[in-house]
Amino acid sequence: MAEMLMLMFSYFEHDWDESIEGAAESDAELMRRVTEGEWMPYAGDEPDPQDIATIEQLAARARESIDEWDVPEDVVRIPIEKLRALIAAGGWTFVAGEFMEFEGHHNDTEYIVKLTRAASS
Repeated sequence: MAEMLMLMFSYFEHDWDESIEGAAESDAELMRRVTEGEWMPYAGDEPDPQDIATIEQLAARARESIDEWDVPEDVVRIPIEKLRALIAAGGWTFVAGEFMEFEGHHNDTEYIVKLTRAASS
């Protein structure tokens, strides 16, 4: 039987210090969160593989949304690189992903992924 792992990477915008203002400060905080952030276990709904079925599609969806923010490319590149490293180190296979952009009182900007691997004997 295969093992399944659900993970989330978030920019945690709702946790930002309210004193952060302006593009330069916001970009610096975003980059700090991206470089220090990790993929964490996630217990919510599974992403739909019909929507995003590859890491490349996940990265493209994130870039499409984040490009409108006029922020460094690393804001997408770093979380995707961290995911690729995690997959390679653990022998995981990407099954599905989801990207949700920040919405005021609803959610932070988040990537959610479902991974599988053959069960160890």
